[in-house]
Amino acid sequence: MPRSDGTLVRGIPAFDKLIPHIMSRRCDSTNYAKIEINITNLHNFLNEARASGQKIGIMDAIITAFAFMLKKQPEVNRFVANHKVYQRNHVCVSFTMLKRGVDEVIETAVKVYIEPDDNLFSISQKVRDVIKKNEQPEVKSAMDVFVNQIMSLPFLPGFLVGGIRVLDRFGLLPKSIIKLSPFHSSLFISNLASIKMDYIYHHLFEFGTNSLFATIGKPKRDGEKRTITLGISTDDRICTGAVWAKAFYEFKKCIENPALYMQ
Repeated sequence: MPRSDGTLVRGIPAFDKLIPHIMSRRCDSTNYAKIEINITNLHNFLNEARASGQKIGIMDAIITAFAFMLKKQPEVNRFVANHKVYQRNHVCVSFTMLKRGVDEVIETAVKVYIEPDDNLFSISQKVRDVIKKNEQPEVKSAMDVFVNQIMSLPFLPGFLVGGIRVLDRFGLLPKSIIKLSPFHSSLFISNLASIKMDYIYHHLFEFGTNSLFATIGKPKRDGEKRTITLGISTDDRICTGAVWAKAFYEFKKCIENPALYMQ
């Protein structure tokens, strides 16, 4: 049955079709990678942008590099549903953010959609806009509202989540839920440097269609050289190791050569 968020990938080798049946869950098929990147040039580039009035952060640059990577290796923007591999028909990025002005730490997950003609500046603006919209404690994101509704009645959470899983499996999940769900995204990213933590290897979610999770660790400095490390978790079933290798090469190349952001 056709899905609203993806197209069935055809023509893949028989063995690759078999893999989702052998490894039916993401926790069975997750690979982990550490990517160390020289961000010296990027650091200087961002400083110049800020001096000219452009508020651009390291996460904005990483999200843009991810979009650049997908243009080179679109196979990475795939997911597995009902033991089949689908090509996602859009690019979207989910990330966690902290609420402001509270004694306790409150996190929420938000989501931005990236269009083919977006660049570093437009992506940065989208990130800033969604953070500004959701940063106050009293403001609830669409996902927060939906979750609160689910949790408002006894016995409803398990029943409703189970129903969503079944609908998602067979491609019947409404577009409205897919649009707000951070678990249905091309990339889920967490900037751990913002809370002074180093990278970790984050699990992939069994719920939803996300096949790639990245965490950003604290930048490090050695003289004039600056580096950053990302912890990457990937779903091994969506494409071959050679494709992942090429994708990460393009991703790293973009960050280390900021001129590519202007293309």
